[in-house]
Amino acid sequence: MKKIIVILLGISILFGLLSVPVLAEEINTSSAQELIQRLQQQLEQLRVQIETLMAELESLRQVGLEIKEEEKEIKVTLKLIRQLREGVTGEDVELLQEILATDSDVYPEGLVTGYFGPLTRNAVKRFQKIAGIEQVGVVGPKTLARINELLEEGAGESGKVPPGLLIAQGIRKKLVFTPQTLPGQKFPPGIAKKLDEETPGEDITPPVISEVTVTDITVTSAKITWFTNEEVDSKVWYDTATPLLVTDLTPIESSPDMVLDHEITLSNLIPDTTYYYLVNSTDEADNNEISIERTFDTLLEELTEKEQACIDSGGEISTILCCESTGDFPDLCVVGACGCAPENSHEVKTCDCGTDECFDGDECVEAL
Repeated sequence: MKKIIVILLGISILFGLLSVPVLAEEINTSSAQELIQRLQQQLEQLRVQIETLMAELESLRQVGLEIKEEEKEIKVTLKLIRQLREGVTGEDVELLQEILATDSDVYPEGLVTGYFGPLTRNAVKRFQKIAGIEQVGVVGPKTLARINELLEEGAGESGKVPPGLLIAQGIRKKLVFTPQTLPGQKFPPGIAKKLDEETPGEDITPPVISEVTVTDITVTSAKITWFTNEEVDSKVWYDTATPLLVTDLTPIESSPDMVLDHEITLSNLIPDTTYYYLVNSTDEADNNEISIERTFDTLLEELTEKEQACIDSGGEISTILCCESTGDFPDLCVVGACGCAPENSHEVKTCDCGTDECFDGDECVEAL
């Protein structure tokens, strides 16, 4: 602003010097008073122009301050602030997907949809594997902290998430990443050399979990079984709260044996309580897979052998009213119309196998 004022004053002085010959002529033709008035008018015009320029400079300065303030707000808000899991939507999910998509090994599909689906869950698990975090497919406190480190390092300077966020120098060292370039990108000096040192053909395929089943449910225990397509270990997280968030305090039962058929028994459970559980398996290459959340209810009281057989074959035990006397007509278990009176009935247990099935005493079978 000072430079502009100096320039304007210089123009004023130059204008005065150029006006000297004109002044001599006008002294002969006009009065000195008229000449002074004209000079005063010109000076007033220059003063108005200077004030206008100063006002514009002040306006620009205010705009600059507002931009800096907005950038500051962006730096503060550009982070993941909530835990994310499969099924949620939002702008923070888009931000998560943008970060994951910068590494094709982590998120090869690269879809930025704002919906946390199975593809995003698998990408999060790959990120967690590289970052040395438990591979649960849920963005919990530990994963949030690591991702926000990336945002503060890479995006905090500009308020934007650059496409090359995860290939910037220092990121690979921090998270032990093995990134790939996106179209049109180049690795910074030194990174490409490190990538050449990678071991080709590394196993990055997680195991496939199938047929997750809960059996042998009792008052205080339950058996969880499942199958995998390769030999992996066995792990079950469980708790009485949903959604089930895996932390260091979450109850867990596990087996290090590398097998195809998995069986984990949960014990010391609370009677008559709903439990939520996740099964997890990891192969020798440290690739991890985790099931969707499932549930079961512990029993209020111990079951008889036939009741347990009903439960194990997919049936549900319920209670109905049945007539006490074998002479009641026409149906022993019809209470009310054409049956016994309520005061002549009693409660009995039955096995409900569902539509078109019945319990034959040993298991639920297709009704004939």
